Amino acid sequence: MRHAARTTIVIPPLPSHVRRSHGHAEGICPMPPTNLALLLPLLALAAACASDADTTSPGSPAVVGQWSHGASLQEAARNQTHVHTGYFSFVREGSGFGGEGRQWGYCRAVAGDYTGPLANGVLYAITGGEQDGDEVSFRSDLCEYRGTLSADAQHIEGTARCAYTDGGADFVWTGPWLANRER
Repeated sequence: MRHAARTTIVIPPLPSHVRRSHGHAEGICPMPPTNLALLLPLLALAAACASDADTTSPGSPAVVGQWSHGASLQEAARNQTHVHTGYFSFVREGSGFGGEGRQWGYCRAVAGDYTGPLANGVLYAITGGEQDGDEVSFRSDLCEYRGTLSADAQHIEGTARCAYTDGGADFVWTGPWLANRER
């Protein structure tokens, strides 16, 4: 049996100068900033406590279902960091899968923190989902995800590559991501 090395994603607390709206940081998941660092360990704990029941129908990719996820990406050309949490909802599409996702977070640059297209909470489509054994890949409008599904089909760990152009500048973000099955 092949064991993948575990990836640790550390989410720093939200800076105090991020603009707040309706009691939470604008464009950020409505939770106290000091709790962001606790989110991924809690997701792992929730997944560990989840039922072992098979949530897929015969012939469906094992990833079909609701997943919580988080990522810590780097934009090396500009020395920026992007951190987000969110969800993926995967559904069967033909022999593969698709669905939708949403994520919240922030980017950290030398000039300060900001929310960008990777952390704005806008619903996006998931397309081109494929599963070959324990290897999983899919796309959103800005990102490509590749990962390894755990033997119990409760976790996916992998790498993401996201790219977009903003104000005439090309941004390419890469780094680890982790997802834990919700149901």
